[in-house]
Amino acid sequence: MFESLSTVQRSIVFEKNGRFVVRACPGSGKTYTTAARLAYRIQNWSSPCKGIAVLSFTNVAWKEIQKMLDGRLGITINYPHHLGTLDSFINKYIFLPFGHLIMGCGKRPTLVGEPHGTWSAGKHDYDYDRYFDCTSISVNDETIPTTADLTRFHFKWRNKDGSESGHVARIREAKVKYWGQGYATQADANYFSYKLLEKYPNIARSIAMRFPELVIDEAQDTSEIQMRIIDKLIFNSLENVMLVGDPDQAIFEWNDARPDLFLEKYYLWEENSVILDENRRSSQKICNVTNKLTSRAYPSVAVSESVKDFEHVPVIVCYKQDGIHTILDNFLRLCEKHQVEVNPENVAVIFRSKSIQNLIQEQPERMDDPWAVGNYFVRDLAKGKYLATKGNISEAYRLVERAVFKGLFKRSFCSASDLEAWVSSKGFVRHRKDITSIMAYLPAPTGDINNWVRKAERILRANNISLQMTLKRDCGEYSFEELFKTTTGDSLRFRLGTVHTVKGETFEAVLLVLKEKGAQGSFYRTMLTQGKKTYDDEELRIAYVGMTRPRKLLVLAVPSDQSKAVWEQRLLQ
Repeated sequence: MFESLSTVQRSIVFEKNGRFVVRACPGSGKTYTTAARLAYRIQNWSSPCKGIAVLSFTNVAWKEIQKMLDGRLGITINYPHHLGTLDSFINKYIFLPFGHLIMGCGKRPTLVGEPHGTWSAGKHDYDYDRYFDCTSISVNDETIPTTADLTRFHFKWRNKDGSESGHVARIREAKVKYWGQGYATQADANYFSYKLLEKYPNIARSIAMRFPELVIDEAQDTSEIQMRIIDKLIFNSLENVMLVGDPDQAIFEWNDARPDLFLEKYYLWEENSVILDENRRSSQKICNVTNKLTSRAYPSVAVSESVKDFEHVPVIVCYKQDGIHTILDNFLRLCEKHQVEVNPENVAVIFRSKSIQNLIQEQPERMDDPWAVGNYFVRDLAKGKYLATKGNISEAYRLVERAVFKGLFKRSFCSASDLEAWVSSKGFVRHRKDITSIMAYLPAPTGDINNWVRKAERILRANNISLQMTLKRDCGEYSFEELFKTTTGDSLRFRLGTVHTVKGETFEAVLLVLKEKGAQGSFYRTMLTQGKKTYDDEELRIAYVGMTRPRKLLVLAVPSDQSKAVWEQRLLQ
């Protein structure tokens, strides 16, 4: 079971105890090492009521650990152990059972907003209720945005003297109002959970007793509040903590990720911590290039016998907007030349900006959308019908069901308890028949969304279903494909997606397409000529994550000769 582990990996699996950090380079096998340690610990676990909590930042990451356990190690994780996201753990053991003690709502809280469901409050563009799902409170008790899409805010956050603007004060008032009704976003849940552990240390002590061992995967992506929660558990007698991650791959700063906190723990527990610097994914030539961006004092070394000596040196090419397909065709020919079969499992074309996807798919780039404030249920109805025609019936039913509830009852959110009460009032068979009928009544998702909405409203009214479906005033023309089509490579010969969507994955060949600037407005060539590294800027970390995905072939495409020269000077000379 453990034969393939290196000496360092074996020390993590069999020997390490107490509090320690595993700082792992890309392709170092950290997920397998984490799963192997968990398998070994479970095999030798003796307490029937206490367990190990293994947590990660995303669903994709913890499911990969589960896949390793089930498929390669033959271990199924059950009670008393817990495997899931850090947020879900916080919700289950802190926020949902105890949140009412600090929110002022007098009942079990309801989680709203993504990823728990769409939020539809507000009656107009300047109704501050609409911002409830995209704002929260920082560890310093300041109102903050919690979305990467800052274009949603059409006002200044700070006055000239640094104080919060009147707009922010009114957002805070809206937050307090909905907290009193029992609603909270995931960011709110984390904030209140920290405050709960601060006010009621017995909660922290009970969790530390229930889970005497804590493993945090992708720990570089934890926020300051999440790390404070971990600190509270440690302060209240949690002895065994393993943090696994790579600060060079922290690419969620928009979600308040703080890789510096991970590094603080590494230096605090350095005597007991471990470095994994063997790259089991990429060739040495790819490692040589990506090492020049990293902030690590040690280079990653290729050790995979099948690819470490692969001869291809990474290439940097220049593209023009009207010539992106030439770059793509050349990349696919390169794959064929090196006998890399072109399919979505082997070959990826990834990018930082979705405008690149629009170029590849020859779709116009749009910054706006047609959805009216307070009528976001219309979006879910339209998307539900679109998904149904694409064969995703279960997700289509879920969207339409909740959209109908919000439209009929003029509600901002449809919680699980709301849905349960609604279904119970009608009976399950009748309810399911009603939703299925509505899905069938909705017109085919073709043509312009304006015409579709008018037609849908007319058909539903004729069938005694009264939904006031409106879009933005003076809404332009939008097609369903433009609004809802997402391409992941299933309909192409290759995988197509953002760097964030492929984090943690491995491909034989990768084409990474960058623009002149990152999303935060920094020019890549400025960062490179100033000698900045991954520790200094998230945009460089995003590029680094993309460049460390392939095993054999890496092509970096940039939009100008000037940028090409700077990238070549930094990476290839």
